[in-house]
Amino acid sequence: MRKLKGKKQNSHFEILDVTEDVIRDYDSSSPPLLDDEFNFGDDDDGVVAVGCYGDRGSTDYSHTQKADETSLMDEDANISSSVENTLLGGYPGWVDTSSPSSLRQTESAVANLIYLSQGGSRTDPRCNEQSNFASSSFGLWPIDMSEYSDLQLDEDGIFLPGTAYHELHSTLRSHLIQEVKSNDPTRPPSPLPALEELDTISEEVDDIIDDLSTAEHTLISRDRILNKEEEVLLWRNWFDEIAPWLDKFDNDQHFKHVIPTMAPSNSFLQYSVLALSARQIELKETTLPHDRSLLLYQQAIHLLLPHLPSRTTAVIASCVILCVLEMVSCSPKAWRRHLDGCACLLSAVGISGFSNGVEGALFWCFARMDVCGGLISSVKTLIPISQWAPGSGVDTDVEIFKTKRKDFHHWANFAVYLVALVLDFLRTTALDSEGRLESWMKLWGYIAEWHDLRPAALHSIVTLPSSEKSPFPTVLFSNPAAISGNQLYHTASLLMLQNRPAGLRLSSLGTSSRSVATGVAARCSTKARSILWHARQVCGISISNDHHGAWTNALQPIWIAGRCMSHPAEHKAILELLDKIERESGWSTRWRADDLREFWGDLGE
Repeated sequence: MRKLKGKKQNSHFEILDVTEDVIRDYDSSSPPLLDDEFNFGDDDDGVVAVGCYGDRGSTDYSHTQKADETSLMDEDANISSSVENTLLGGYPGWVDTSSPSSLRQTESAVANLIYLSQGGSRTDPRCNEQSNFASSSFGLWPIDMSEYSDLQLDEDGIFLPGTAYHELHSTLRSHLIQEVKSNDPTRPPSPLPALEELDTISEEVDDIIDDLSTAEHTLISRDRILNKEEEVLLWRNWFDEIAPWLDKFDNDQHFKHVIPTMAPSNSFLQYSVLALSARQIELKETTLPHDRSLLLYQQAIHLLLPHLPSRTTAVIASCVILCVLEMVSCSPKAWRRHLDGCACLLSAVGISGFSNGVEGALFWCFARMDVCGGLISSVKTLIPISQWAPGSGVDTDVEIFKTKRKDFHHWANFAVYLVALVLDFLRTTALDSEGRLESWMKLWGYIAEWHDLRPAALHSIVTLPSSEKSPFPTVLFSNPAAISGNQLYHTASLLMLQNRPAGLRLSSLGTSSRSVATGVAARCSTKARSILWHARQVCGISISNDHHGAWTNALQPIWIAGRCMSHPAEHKAILELLDKIERESGWSTRWRADDLREFWGDLGE
C-alpha cells in the first residue's frame, strides 16, 4: 500500500463540491449500471419499460466484540495494525462521507434508466482492453441527476460509503483489476479512465487507513476473533447450508469436499469460508451482531492481497467466495461492482466452463452470479460469452455442451450458458437489424433443444395443475440442478418471447419456412408455449421445491415472472414465497418484493 510521506497532525477531511465531476464522470467514462424492467405488454415491442426501485435502508451494526481465544492466532499475528484500525474499538470504521474518496466510490445507481437493445455505444472500461472484455452498447433515457443524489448513499446494503466493509471491498477490487492490468504483456501505453480511477481509489483508501491509524482508537486483539467452538459452528454451517448453495450444479461437490481441504494451508481461504458462513448466520438470525463476519472478511482480504500475483486455485476460490459474501450482503443494484474484479481475474487466468475439477466448479459458481447480475441490470455478463467454452463460436460451443449431455449437471450448466446468450443477444442485436429474426430463431432453437434433450435427472418427478389452494402448478424435481436448470430454461424462453421479432407468431415456430431454414424445426419437438405459461412454471418450481441453493438463483426469475401475474392470489403466493426464502436462507428478498408491490399497484386486498 502507498504510504503518506508525512503524517498529518490532525485527522480531518476537506469538504469539496464534486457534483460536476461526478456527473461528468458518469456521462463520459463510467460504465452504467442499469436496472431495467422488461415490457410485458405487447410482446412484439421489445424492451421499452424502464424501472426504478425504492431505497433500501442500511444495516445497523452492533458495538460488541467477544474476547474468546482463537484457533487462528498464528496467522492473525501477521495482520498489520493499519488495516485493523479500520475498526474503531469494535465498531465498524466510519469516515466522513463528504470526503471525495467516499463520494467517488458510490457508483452504483446513477444510470438506472438504461434499457436493452437501443442507443449509441459506450465502451466498458472496467478491465483492460487486452482482457478481452467486450464493449457494450447502452441506450440512455434523459436522466434527472437530482433524483439520484441521495439514492447512491444508502442503496448498497452494508457496503455504505465510509464503512469498513466498503473500504475493504474497494481495496480488494482495485487490487484485483490492477493485478490483471499490471500482468498484461500487451498493455496499452495509457491506462483507460476507469483504471486510472481505480488507482486513485486504492490510494485514497490507503489515505483513509493511514488517517484512522493515527487516531487514538482501541485496537481489536488479533487473536480473539473466534474460539474453537465458534469455528466448529461456522464450519458446520458451511457444510450444511453454504456448500449446498454453491454445489447445486456440481455432482462432485467441490465446495463441500475439496475447498475445505485446501483451507488449512491457505489461511486467506480459511478466513473467506468462515466469513461467508458467519455472514449467512447473521442474516438469518437478525438479532446477532455483524462485527464477527466483518472481522473475518477483513482478515481474509488482508491475507489475500499479497497472494494475488500467484493466481493459484486457492486465491481464485477465495475471491469467488468473497464475491458470494458480497452478493448476500449488498444491494443487488450494486452487484456488478462487486463482481467485476473477480471477473477480470477469472478471464485473465483462462478458467472456463470446461476447466477440470475445482476450477470448473469455481467458474460455474461465478457464472451463475454473473448471469443473475446481468438479469438484474439487463446487461451482458461480465465474462464475455466467448470465454465460457473452448469452441470457436456459439455453434461449436453448443455442440461441445451436447457431448456432455449424459452428465446432467453439465446440462444444467448449459442452461446458465443459454441465459447468458439471451442477455448477449438482447444487448447486441438492434431491434431493427436485418439479422435479428434469424438470430432470434437460431437462439430459440437452442433453448427448445435444451428442453427436449434433457437427461432423465432433469425431468420433473411429479406435476400437478394449479388449484384453489395453490394458484401455481406443482412441479417437483429430485435435485437442485434440475430445479434451477429448468427454471433458467423457462426464464430464457420468457425473455425471448417478450422480445420476439414483430410479426412472428408462436404457432409458426418450428413449422414455417424460416424455421426450417434456420434449423429451428429440427430442434423443436414440442409446440411453443406462451409467456404466461413459462412465467407460471417459474413461480411453481420455486414454490414446489425448497432447496436453498436453488432459491438463491431464483430471485430474478421470480421477479421477471411475477410481473406477468395479475390475480391477487398469485401476488400473495409470490410475496409469501419471497418472505419464506429470506426467512429460511438469509438471502435478502425484500427489495424484489417491494419492486413487485410497486409494479402491481393495488393488490385488491
